[in-house]
Amino acid sequence: MKCLVVKIGTNALTKEDGNINEELLAGLTAQVSKIRAKHNILIVTSGAVGSGKSMLKINRHDEVTRRQIFAVVGQVKLMSIYSKLFQKHKLHVAQMLVTKEDFAHRTHYLNTKNCIESLFKEKIVPIMNENDLVAIDELMFTDNDELAGLISKMICADELIILTNVDGVLDKKGNVIKEFASGADVPTNLTAGEKSSFGKGGMYNKFKTATDVAENGTEVFIANSKEKDVLLRIFNGENVGTKFTTKKSK
Repeated sequence: MKCLVVKIGTNALTKEDGNINEELLAGLTAQVSKIRAKHNILIVTSGAVGSGKSMLKINRHDEVTRRQIFAVVGQVKLMSIYSKLFQKHKLHVAQMLVTKEDFAHRTHYLNTKNCIESLFKEKIVPIMNENDLVAIDELMFTDNDELAGLISKMICADELIILTNVDGVLDKKGNVIKEFASGADVPTNLTAGEKSSFGKGGMYNKFKTATDVAENGTEVFIANSKEKDVLLRIFNGENVGTKFTTKKSK
């Protein structure tokens, strides 16, 4: 069976006000369900903090505490939406919250890998996010792109699809660059400090993750979540967005 990782960024699944775009997410979960019928697929999702911000108006507490509160409240809403949408396709989902330490500690790493493989056998869709409750400073991922890359390596994914709110990696004129070879350098027009409006990541980090994962043997795509049937088209071999080709062997 093929194994896919789909990373859905904050801006890929939320509206301008930070609320979850349920209509868009319904389309993506329908595509995931079709792929899950024959192959293993794992979702890395953002959106918990943004979702929490749209629900709560909190001015007291320090910034770290506010983020924790937004995350733990927003995560409940986020997972309830995923669960509801996948139930329509008669699929169960599993929530997996991790920190960077889980990839540095051998026992944690093997336990996580074993759990994912067991969920695949039961045809359950793992939905993973950073555990913002405890992920502070050194325990934090750079963003969920980094998490998606680490998971792709862990389970030897055939493809990693990074969904965002732009059509792919753009050149200086704003045109999509359709393909990068393994080991490609970062284009000069991508800025290291760039961030998305609600999330932590930007295209620079997505590019770095994509080239790193492609070097490890996993084909990577960066594409727009609003592109029609984006996951099915990529899965069926169409070059949607920007493709990062792999070395011949994993």
